[in-house]
Amino acid sequence: MSKILITSLGTGVAKKGKYSSAKYEIEDRLYCERFVSKALCKHIKFDKIFMIGTCRSMWDAVYETFGGKNDSIQLSLYEKQDRSAVEKSDLLPIESLWRQYFGIAGSEAFLVDYGLNERELWQNFEVFISIADKIAQDDKIYLDITHSFRSLSLMSYIMLDFIKSMRQKRFSVEAIYYGMFEYTHEPKNTEKITPIVNLKILFEISEWIRAISAFKNYGRADLIAENLKKGDTSKDEISKAFFRFSEHISIANLGGIKSYVDRMRKKIAILSNQKSPIVKLISDDLIEFINRMEKETLSDFQFEIAKWFCENKNYALSYIALAEAIISKICEKENIPVEGTDNRYKAKNMLLNDDYRKLKLLYNNVRRIRNSIAHQSSCRENSTINDINNLQRYIEKTKDEFSKLDKD
Repeated sequence: MSKILITSLGTGVAKKGKYSSAKYEIEDRLYCERFVSKALCKHIKFDKIFMIGTCRSMWDAVYETFGGKNDSIQLSLYEKQDRSAVEKSDLLPIESLWRQYFGIAGSEAFLVDYGLNERELWQNFEVFISIADKIAQDDKIYLDITHSFRSLSLMSYIMLDFIKSMRQKRFSVEAIYYGMFEYTHEPKNTEKITPIVNLKILFEISEWIRAISAFKNYGRADLIAENLKKGDTSKDEISKAFFRFSEHISIANLGGIKSYVDRMRKKIAILSNQKSPIVKLISDDLIEFINRMEKETLSDFQFEIAKWFCENKNYALSYIALAEAIISKICEKENIPVEGTDNRYKAKNMLLNDDYRKLKLLYNNVRRIRNSIAHQSSCRENSTINDINNLQRYIEKTKDEFSKLDKD
């Protein structure tokens, strides 16, 4: 596990051969440095630094700031920057200084293009992905988006979001730092201090977007539970509620979902009294689900969950729930207990009754597809699209037949 600073390097403006410094404020402590990353290195004990810049970035200042004493190396960097001729090999002396400064190998400098067109942007993205490959499990990442082109800062952020989502590496984003130069020249800021603010909330919002999307579109609540659990024990109860919901949904435990709804109905006050805007939003979604599934009979509950699975494009589970709903409805109409294999088998035989003729045809179609999904039979090879397209029609027909039975 390493603490890693990922930072971008700008071109800077050299006056009389020197780059100007700024007074940076981090958590009430002041640092007078030429760029934010050095101030951060003083404030936080990092293990590595990944620095991204162009062939025009002020690499000579980096060399000097981290203890470089060889004037010829520094002059060479300055001259090559001026000609846009810096190459990866020119940055090896800086990486050597970092090994000494941090006391560990692994720090690296990366050269990217300006990103003036789509080709250069994709080339830059490949560089950022190579950086992602150097992040290990459980690393702690600190991102500095102050200097260099805004496109590089944005790509740094997107890169972290990408590997978090696509590569599924378990690392944490501890901070996203931004040196707010806009505030430096405010009239009331008489000491011309540049505050370094932590924009980590932006990354957290991205994680919430994924979590809410997974819940609303696929019924997955585990990401919401994980986000709720991060660093806030006061939300343990609501976090557990989402975890239990996700477990029942993922294994299609209809009885467990029904029991969950019954229990959570008593805890709606816990959900609705959340102060956090995001938590309140997702709590409203869960409350809406609980209210929707609050049915008097098992058949109506199973039918509603079949509709919900269909809406969330979980077609296999929708077929399972729809078949079970039909059998439960027969049990209820014939006063047969809805629990137990023997009772439900008895209800299936009742479908031979002429009163249930249309429901029998419907059940046979649904059961055939349900069984072929469960057993992955070879006859399914060319039927997937038809099964998906027919599901909504079967749901509507089931609704009509249930309505007729309820009227009778």
